[in-house]
Formats: sequence, C-alpha cells, structure tokens
Amino acid sequence: MSTTSASVTSNRLLYNGPTYTHNHAQLGDLTGRSINFRYLEKPSSSSTTTTTVQFRSIPYALVPKRFAPCKPLTDIPSEFDGRPHLDFTQFGAACPQLGGMGPTWFDSYGGPLPDDQGIAFDEFTCLNLTISVPQQHLLDISEGKNPKALPVMMYVFGGGAQEGIGNVDGLHSNAPLAAYASSISMPVITVNIGYRLNWFGGLICNDMLEEYKSDANASPHGPFNYFIQDQRAAFEWIHKFIGRFGGDPSNITAFGESAGGIFLVYHIAGSRERLFNRAIIQSGTILGHMPFEQKEMEYQGLLKTFNITGSTASERLEQIRQIPAEALIKYPGAHIFLLVDDIPGLRIPKPLFPRGPATYTSQTALIRSCEWLEDLIIGDDFWEGHVFADYLRPAKAPDFVAVVKSALPEPHATKILEAYDMPTSADAAATADHNLFYHSLTYFVGDIMFSSWYHRLAADLGRDKKRKIYRYAFGLSNPFFGSQHNFVTGHHFLEILFIFLTLMDRYPKHRDNWLAKQACETAKRWIKFANGHEPWDEYGLKDGQDEREAKIAICDDFKGWHVKRLAQDEEESKSYPAGPRRYAAWRVYNEALDALREPGMSEDAWGTKVDAARTQIIMYVLTLTSKVGHWKDREVESGDKLTSALADESV
Repeated sequence: MSTTSASVTSNRLLYNGPTYTHNHAQLGDLTGRSINFRYLEKPSSSSTTTTTVQFRSIPYALVPKRFAPCKPLTDIPSEFDGRPHLDFTQFGAACPQLGGMGPTWFDSYGGPLPDDQGIAFDEFTCLNLTISVPQQHLLDISEGKNPKALPVMMYVFGGGAQEGIGNVDGLHSNAPLAAYASSISMPVITVNIGYRLNWFGGLICNDMLEEYKSDANASPHGPFNYFIQDQRAAFEWIHKFIGRFGGDPSNITAFGESAGGIFLVYHIAGSRERLFNRAIIQSGTILGHMPFEQKEMEYQGLLKTFNITGSTASERLEQIRQIPAEALIKYPGAHIFLLVDDIPGLRIPKPLFPRGPATYTSQTALIRSCEWLEDLIIGDDFWEGHVFADYLRPAKAPDFVAVVKSALPEPHATKILEAYDMPTSADAAATADHNLFYHSLTYFVGDIMFSSWYHRLAADLGRDKKRKIYRYAFGLSNPFFGSQHNFVTGHHFLEILFIFLTLMDRYPKHRDNWLAKQACETAKRWIKFANGHEPWDEYGLKDGQDEREAKIAICDDFKGWHVKRLAQDEEESKSYPAGPRRYAAWRVYNEALDALREPGMSEDAWGTKVDAARTQIIMYVLTLTSKVGHWKDREVESGDKLTSALADESV
C-alpha cells in the first residue's frame, strides 16, 4: 500500500496572495502565507493591522503503513503529499473520518469557511502541523536582531478520537489568534497538530500484539494508542524545531477541547517527561478505559464485518490494510476508551503510562503528582449534555430511575434524582412529563461526563501550593441561525467558536458588536495565560476553606466575561433563563460516588466500584442510540455509541 498521496490539495482554493520565505536553519527555506489582519480592540480606537506568516501542514512524522507506529521526521521529505517541496501555503490532509467529510460538519457555525472547502483526507499524510508566527518576529530573526523567543500555544482538536479536522480547516485556523496576540502586545506562536483517528489511531488486538513482538524496530511506546504516540511525536518535533521559528520550547501552553482535552489529561497523567508547561483543558476528562479483552472483541467484530479470513495475524492485518479507508471508517469503535493497562508478558521500553493507569478515578491524583506541569486552566460549558440530545430522546423515565437506583446507594440515588428535578419513584416516573424529564436528562448526562468531574477536580487541586488552578464556565448562546445549536446556551464545544477569531465577520452585530468583543476577550484570556499572566483570579482555596469561596470566571449572555465566588455564581445563576448552574447536583453526585467507598477499601477497589456504577448508568443511555442517527441499521457495542455521540457533535 502506498504511503503517500498523489496530491492532497487538488480541491483546495488556489492561493495567489503574498508569501514569506523563512530560512529555518534546520529545515531549509520554508514558504508560508503572509496574512494581514485588522482588529478593533475597542470601539473608539483606531484599527490595528498585524501581519502573520502561516506555515500550513508541515509534516512531523511518517506513517509507514496502516496500523503502525509513526516515524518522527528530522527533515522535510522531498516527496510527501504532492505539494511543492518546502511550500507550506496550502493545508495538507486530515485523517479519514465520517464527520469532517460530511457537509453538515460545518453547520454549527453557519456553514463552511473558505478554508473548509476541498479538505483532503489521507491516512498516511495527516501527521502534519500548522505554525503561525508574527512576520516582524521572523524579520528580526533574519536580520540577526536575536529577538526574545516567544511563548508557544499548541492546540489539540477534539472529535471523540474518531473525527476532527482542526489541523487543516478554517474554523481552527491559528493565524488570526497569533495576529491578535501581537496586536495586544502579547505575541505568541500558535501551533495546531494533526493525529490519526478512529481505527487508524485506535486499533488494539492480539494480532497487532503479535506483529509488534516480531518487529525488530518496534515503537518504544508499545503497539497501541497511536493517537497518543502521534501527539508525542508532534510535541517532540515542536521542542526540536520551534526555536528556529523564534519560539521558546521551554514555554509551551497546550490547549485542547473535548477529546483534545482528554488527550492532554492522558499526557499529564502519563508522561514523566515535560511535554509542555501549562495546559488549558476544555470540556475534557478521562471518561473510562477498556480492558484488552474488550478491545479484542471489538476487533473480532471488525474481522467479521469485512469477512477477514486470514489464518495468521499477519495475513489478517494485511487484509484489513487493503480495505479502503472510506469503508473502514464506517465501522464504529469505542476509540475514546483507551487501553491503559499493562499487557502481561510484554516489556515496553518507554510506556505511555509509567506512573500507573490513567482512569476516571486515578486522573486527579496523577495530575496532582505531575512534576513538570505548571499552572492549569480547566473549564466546561453550561449545557454539555446537549451534545447527546438526539440520542437521549427515546429515554423512558421509569427505566432511567430504576437504573440510577440500582447503580447508586440510597439515599444518594434519590437525592441525585431530586437534584435534577426528576421523579424519584417508579409511580412518579410513570406519570412524569416526558419533555421535562428529557430536558433534565440531558443536563444529568453531560454533568456526569464532564462538569461534575471538573467541579471535583478544581476542589481537589485548588488547595495545592504547587500550581495555580483557574476555573471557568462558558455560557454564551450559539448565535448562528440555521444551526441545530442556535440559541442553545453553552453547548459542548461552543467556546471554540470564539477562541480562534475566525468567525468575526459572522457574529450578529447587535449590542455594539458585543459577541465579537467576547471573542476577543476569550482569545485574550488564553493568550495572557500563555504569556505567564493570570487570565483571571485563581480558584484559590486555603486549607479548611469552603469550596463555595473559590473563584470562577463566567462568560455568559448577560455580562460576558466576569469573575466571582462560586457561592455568588450559584445564587445569581438561579435567575438565568436557561436555568441555574448545577453546583448542588454536582455535590450530590460526587457524594454518591464517595459513598461507594467501604471502610478499608483501596483506591483501586473504589475506582472499580465507581467505574461499575457510572458504566451502568452510561450504558443505559448508550443503548438508546441504536434507535436514532446512523446507528439505527447497525448492531454495535454500546461503548461505540458514546464515541459517535461525542464525535458527531464535537467540532
């Protein structure tokens, strides 16, 4: 099978604009786009124009064959994806997938941007990254002025580990963010990385294990979890080469949304080596993991579906390698549930999780004990569960009440149902209004996936003296008419529509361009953090202090960005038209998880009980998805459906 694509840019819009060629001492003369941006920092100020050079889709690693570890690059191959050598004025390829290849992917922000037209997909050339640098900084370097190295902002996109095009699309284009940072005198270099997705990044099975054991040049990180291995290769590339772009490899802020945030948690929890300095984790928490046996069952289903009949591991893998990518991506997989346990009898030189398995219950302690991580921003959206709305529609109140009461101990199960304004008995559930129940259920599911853990993590880390923790909650409403999310307050991934400043011309202009100002304010806070400044007041709890005294930054439709104590936010949010923030419910849910701990029980045993309880609730929810969407004609494992829900809705 070929490892290169004839051309990944044939359908892209032609670019005939200004260019800039930078002499990179290690990589050669690299040509990128020279782009002018104009911003109004304040309505009364004069406009500020900044020029940024964007080097699009520089390859950082090669994929030698499907289901193989990547090979990090130390130079730019003369033949890679059909683009002219060292010309990075056009985006390269994203990993093949269902989401970004469909026309509805762009609906949440009003349809495709110019850079969303003609996106290419190729599994062998998707390991690329895009770098944007202030042009004046590059000029100063070329003239020997030795300017101070700039902070680096590195973005990992989301999509449930199944989909995502944030390294090559218009929405996530990082040039406007770099330009804006210069315009407010806090310049940064921005980097977006690509990585393999779905089966290309997540296949785990005995056959791959056998192939790995017989490979003399096997990856030191093991045979699995190529998502993470790809990202580690990208981080290493940035450390090695960003200095010659004028960036500071010792001053990197990583930020990621949804699956991107989840991967950042895995890196923080897993790596003993410094990968970045600070992190912004946006709606991303380790949801759980799968044992090897379940991954093998998933693989057996794949073999059955494609009628793979090889008699040996190598024959079966080679047959799967011949399946067209377009067919392979249609078979679902629980890719966001990684394998984190050791494989008995297998010695891995540099395991991805040397400090122990990163799980739902262990992640907090592993983040706390990370020696190299500095300050941390964590945040969620007001209505994370809206991402599951279509999937939850068939839910029945009596069934759900029974599941919660079975999974969680009394009286905590009753309290959690009360906290979400749900019926607490079979009789009450039988007569409950379905619309009210359905609405509450979307909040509940989103909260147990994301928000309740964020609340717990902030409280657990907020008293640490080791690093500063900054907490935010994003609650603007989607302003793009025609989107299924239009007017939804704080849906999953909403902040992405404001951070990158690529939608400035699309925001409604009422309230004196208020939404555009919120976008600039959002970007500014991320940029300030990357420059080592406080983005807002830290969470900041002293020993013995009630968590309600901690600080949180809120971005909502009424005040935009503002900071207040949790107690104040809990009270004021009661008057929000969309409903209050659910602090009380998060406390009750976390108390229910704590109640599963028996006297003398080890952390691992308690974690197993928590996983079992959460899985029981989540699995009920996931069984509903077979009745809707593109799952309706397909029998799949329940875990696969969660991945689909996250991927389908996560930009």
